[in-house]
Amino acid sequence: MNIFRVFIESGLAAQIIMIILVIFSIWSWALFFKKLYELALTNRRSKAFLMSYQFHKNIREMENLGHLLMDNPYGKILKDGIDEFKSLKFSSNPVNLQLAENIKLAMERTKAKEIETLESGLPILGTIVAASPFLGLLGTVWGIMESFLQIRARGSAHITVVAPGISDALITTVYGLLVAIPALIFNNLLRSRIIKLDSQLDNFISEVFAKMKKGLIETPTNPPL
Repeated sequence: MNIFRVFIESGLAAQIIMIILVIFSIWSWALFFKKLYELALTNRRSKAFLMSYQFHKNIREMENLGHLLMDNPYGKILKDGIDEFKSLKFSSNPVNLQLAENIKLAMERTKAKEIETLESGLPILGTIVAASPFLGLLGTVWGIMESFLQIRARGSAHITVVAPGISDALITTVYGLLVAIPALIFNNLLRSRIIKLDSQLDNFISEVFAKMKKGLIETPTNPPL
């Protein structure tokens, strides 16, 4: 089947729907590769951070991670946690351990921002997944309606009368599914990877928070964590 020939021989309504679906298809593939690249970059930088982080056992050492605190979600979370830790530790007021939760909240806010950034574009992908089959269905209904109008206008149900409308009805459905199925796979694949990262960041926050909370109750005579 030559889809270009089918497109040229289709009615105007079917052509408009197919053009929209082709735009959706290009958009979804572009979004998929863009997000795939962003996630791969984040994963690579996060691995570099974690490799270095495991050799830094206390807060002061962690502050010396340099650019690793700025170019990945783990580093940014740790940096904001350290900033909050220092503001509590070195404040003039006695440290209230209930305020230690502020450290965790600061890290969770940073995590939420990072996840939100990684999820940007996914709502568009979800919309393409949902809308494409309906656009195909619209073309189907329109094609069938055209067929019945031709039957009424010519007073005949011969195949040469109904075939153009039926063809338009079927081809738009095919186009809609060809767009929706890959976009659905892309959407699920990207979301699963972001959900996995979200869970890993939660574990990281819990680990860092435990260290910082312990550091808050250290006396000045004891070395800080």
